[in-house]
Amino acid sequence: MKRAFGNLTGLLLFFSLFFSGCATTAQRRSGMPASVNNYLSLDEFCKKYNFEYSFDTLDDVISLNSPDKEMKLLLNSTVVLYNGSAVFLKVEPLYYNGRILLPPQLVELVSRGPLASFKPTFNFKTIVIDPGHGGKDPGAISCNGLQEKKINLIVAGYLKEDLERQGFKVIMTRTSDSYLTLAQRTNIAKKYHADLFVSIHANSNRSSSVQGCEIYYLSPSRLNSLERALKLAKSESFRSKKLDSDTETILWDLLIARNHALSSEISNMLYFTFKNLGFSVKPPKQAPFYVLRFAYVPAVLVEMGYLSNSYEEKALRKKYYQKQVAQAIALGIVSLNKHYAELPKK
Repeated sequence: MKRAFGNLTGLLLFFSLFFSGCATTAQRRSGMPASVNNYLSLDEFCKKYNFEYSFDTLDDVISLNSPDKEMKLLLNSTVVLYNGSAVFLKVEPLYYNGRILLPPQLVELVSRGPLASFKPTFNFKTIVIDPGHGGKDPGAISCNGLQEKKINLIVAGYLKEDLERQGFKVIMTRTSDSYLTLAQRTNIAKKYHADLFVSIHANSNRSSSVQGCEIYYLSPSRLNSLERALKLAKSESFRSKKLDSDTETILWDLLIARNHALSSEISNMLYFTFKNLGFSVKPPKQAPFYVLRFAYVPAVLVEMGYLSNSYEEKALRKKYYQKQVAQAIALGIVSLNKHYAELPKK
């Protein structure tokens, strides 16, 4: 772990030079791309444009370097980190038939400079922070008696302070050692019309060697038709309108697609932020956690580390480390929000 990071404002100045966008989850797949003939193999690209490369098989990260250019790509992600700036491609690099294939836009990128980014019309204003567990539910407990519920609340408090200093309205699902049901937690997001729901947790595993931060978000496929019906039945926005079932279904699908896209983007921005601040972190994963399924807003769940790992347990006890985790989460959120706010000006 790197040394303490200092205040969030200083970090933002640093990361404004590194991040100007967001990513999609890297998941290696071997299916036939639609226009495989338009792709260049990694070897062909490097030979033609004088790049050297390395490939991180664990994280699916491709690093390309030349005397005056540096690029980082994720398999199946449309984001390229190019000379310190995030650039969005129309199609993503792929793994096919034992080879890494790069899209033709990369040729434009190295020849003409960064491409235009997409222009979303959304930004975060109200954020709900959910410190997991609490009260009669301690969550994970380390061998030395450290309770997850206490660490969750402490880090969530630091995160709230960081985000409020950046101008966000922040709501905590709990501010003391109290027990809330999962439904009560997600209802708070609905009550305050949150733009983002962030659930804070610490992990545990039977193997003490397992370590690292983890970030989760929900796949639309996790929401079945029953959950969809319950959502529509309880939603004030739907209930206030006389809509036929087909219209309700279309609106639901649009809502889920939007929330999923934003959840994916923020989870990947958090991943890049944690990784570049020196944390051990795994690529974002999709999971069916209740708070992700029923918040009905863009939502992510952050596992700060493993209480079953002696190194991370000791680190999570320390105030400076707790603040570093909070700053990493805040920085990811602020960086993505800053990207949204600045795009219309470009």
